[in-house]
Amino acid sequence: QDTKIPDWIKSNAGWWAAGQIDDNSFVQGIQFLIKEGLMKIPISEQGSVSQDTKIPDWIKSNAGWWAAGQIDDNSFVQGIQFLIKEGLMNIQY
Repeated sequence: QDTKIPDWIKSNAGWWAAGQIDDNSFVQGIQFLIKEGLMKIPISEQGSVSQDTKIPDWIKSNAGWWAAGQIDDNSFVQGIQFLIKEGLMNIQY
């Protein structure tokens, strides 16, 4: 399944990867994608809200590559799905 994500989310991802916006701002963009049905997260993998969650640095690399067009939307989404499934990114939606 091809995932089409709005360009503004790619901009956010690039800014986040570069340290120009904080984790919370990035997560808000991800929450929007899930709420609007643009990113599917299976029910069993939905995270809970926590302000203490530290998002791993490797996903920032993925976000930067994605924003630069070096990886596709599906690869980026798979990384986010993994983080949520493993409890490394908690999303409220």
